[in-house]
Amino acid sequence: MISKHILTVFLTLLASISIAQNSFNALVLDSATHDTLIGAAIAIKGTSNGGSTDAGGNVSITDIPNGKQIILVSYLGYNTKEINFTFPIEEDLLYIIQLVADGSELEEVLIEATRANKSVADLPTRTEVLTEEIDEAASMEAGRISHLITHSTGIQVQTTSASSNGAVVRIQGLNGRYTQMLKDGFPLYGGFSGSLDVLQIPPLDLKQVEYIKGSASTLYGGGAIGGLINLVTKKADKDETLLHINVSHIGGKDFNAFSSKRFGKWGFTNLATLHTQSAYDPDNDGFSDVPQVSKFNFNPKLFYYPDNKTELYFGATITKEDRMGGSMNLIKNQYADTVDFYFDKQKSSRLTFQSSVKRELSEFTSVTLKNSASSFNRLIKIRENVLGESSQFGGIQTNTFSEVNLNVNKEKHNLSIGLNTYTESFSEEQFDTTIQVRDQHYLTYGVFVNHLWDIHKKFALETGLRTDYVQAQTDYTENNGETFVLPRMSALYKLNKHYSLRLGGGMGYRMPTIFNEEAEPLGYNRINAVNFNELKAERSYGGNFDVKYRSTFGKENVLFTFNQMFFYNLIDNPILLAPNGLGDYFYTDVFANELISQGFESQIKLTVHKFTWFFGYTYTDAFLQGNDETSSLTLTPQHSIKGDLLFVIDGVWRIGWDYEYKSEQILTSGLESRALFTTGIVVERTIKNFVIFLNAENFTDTRQTRYESLVSGPYNTPQYTDVWAPLDGFFFNGGLKIKL
Repeated sequence: MISKHILTVFLTLLASISIAQNSFNALVLDSATHDTLIGAAIAIKGTSNGGSTDAGGNVSITDIPNGKQIILVSYLGYNTKEINFTFPIEEDLLYIIQLVADGSELEEVLIEATRANKSVADLPTRTEVLTEEIDEAASMEAGRISHLITHSTGIQVQTTSASSNGAVVRIQGLNGRYTQMLKDGFPLYGGFSGSLDVLQIPPLDLKQVEYIKGSASTLYGGGAIGGLINLVTKKADKDETLLHINVSHIGGKDFNAFSSKRFGKWGFTNLATLHTQSAYDPDNDGFSDVPQVSKFNFNPKLFYYPDNKTELYFGATITKEDRMGGSMNLIKNQYADTVDFYFDKQKSSRLTFQSSVKRELSEFTSVTLKNSASSFNRLIKIRENVLGESSQFGGIQTNTFSEVNLNVNKEKHNLSIGLNTYTESFSEEQFDTTIQVRDQHYLTYGVFVNHLWDIHKKFALETGLRTDYVQAQTDYTENNGETFVLPRMSALYKLNKHYSLRLGGGMGYRMPTIFNEEAEPLGYNRINAVNFNELKAERSYGGNFDVKYRSTFGKENVLFTFNQMFFYNLIDNPILLAPNGLGDYFYTDVFANELISQGFESQIKLTVHKFTWFFGYTYTDAFLQGNDETSSLTLTPQHSIKGDLLFVIDGVWRIGWDYEYKSEQILTSGLESRALFTTGIVVERTIKNFVIFLNAENFTDTRQTRYESLVSGPYNTPQYTDVWAPLDGFFFNGGLKIKL
């Protein structure tokens, strides 16, 4: 009997030993490049048994029990892979595991702005993309994209008016008129709407934001001397419903709803937003620092896929807004007296239609037809002084855009050829028959070609050429047509899997117009019409060079990225606004021979486990060069720092801390402003289909009225004040997102 028990114990021990002797050897590679992935984690699912790949991408796991086991392989920036094995297996065999890069990562995002449909990692044109930041920015500002836009270094949202809070986007120190803003590749913005664009575009339906810094007129025509921003919206790829409710302690309220539905060959998306803001006066000086706002936005889109080679969509945008700044008592009571006399009222409405048809002609060739039409109506009324004298300016801006684009996309070549026409017409509403109307009309014909050539797996070259012919006129002058030939070139060289170099440059232009940020504080009052007999288009030359390093190291899946970029932009005979000595203002190009913006950007991004840290520094030297003197551009900080620290547990927590520093800025008075530091924190907690968020913005309460009064001459109002710091100061907001 004893011998039987001993035998049973011996056999049990032998079996236990035998089932613990299995081992697994693997080599982990990138599925696209076949580069080895160092530090990839591999483990037996449901156990702590695992390891990390070494410098050669190899890993070995021992003590694996017999039977069915699931091998988990993960790496930062790649989709986790699960592989089923039944042990024992042939232990001497080396298994090759290929991981696919996660499409949500920055390196795998497809860029639409350059028409080449390439990932940002393989594109010679230096492009930056925001994706995950969109959701965070929506918690900070639910009704506009001004905070979202500034997530990139070298980007500044400049407030143009202290009473209306109008704002423009400045890239690399250049004025806002040199930035072109697109939506899904359509030029829907700018002109009379320019200072309200970033205030009227809600972020909730955006999929990604693409930046091309430096001259980019070759891609979409004039206006992109400083660069372009393309807002890419979501398509009807999946069923989604999102409700977004937001309130702030300074009187802001938002209710937004986004829905997406796909049913067979049809699909639709729709975004509806309602935003209200009470007038807010944090320094109690009697003038609003944040105007009273009421805004409604409606963006439906209909998609149709008749077959697997054709895609059609039709979209619309309807926006209506009222805003009023000025005397707080006048805003509340609508009654003027000798103390409360100043107000700045603005009413605007926008109606746009877009359509697109894309058809695959063959395996490699497709053709796309685009068309859009828009109408923007805006009225500005400013009550300037105690006598009740007021100025009014308003009118309707209409735009049309049509484009046909043939794209040939092969393994090593992408060729894009196209034609487009663009019209922009402004008709002023005449309130005073003694004043000369300032109607202006533009007609542009363009032809373009863009070629991307993957010469070698390490080297790619992108070249482009656009020719535009522009006719421009007012009721009194015309330009007799101007022709612009705009070449551009970009090159990408990948030294190895860690280092890459980009070099690019091109030419640009911008037509003269009365709608510049210098005229916005004046409400366009006393601004003379453009004289096309004397003014020609501004022309530019620019280039940039950058070095990028990207790597993972250690056994903790640490991802480190460093990018160093240098830029240079030159604008010949820049057009400036100047007084004529009779109380009016006119545009002229005689005061400066060149406008130069040069400098560099440094970016660091570090991801460790659940933490991601970003740091960006920009040095900008922007100045006007005349015959005998040089003057710095106003409201352009020479040094700026942006950064954030983000902690994310997917589906549970999202905590972000951001900070920004701006050095001193030269004001129009010739004086110098103070340096500024702002910081804020946002917290999101996800519970099933609910996301609760709380945002504390600028909790250092950095605002201009802590250092100086906004009240200035000639009428002791904020009308002509330079805005160089935040006006609202500290505020917090919170709300709820519901995913259905």
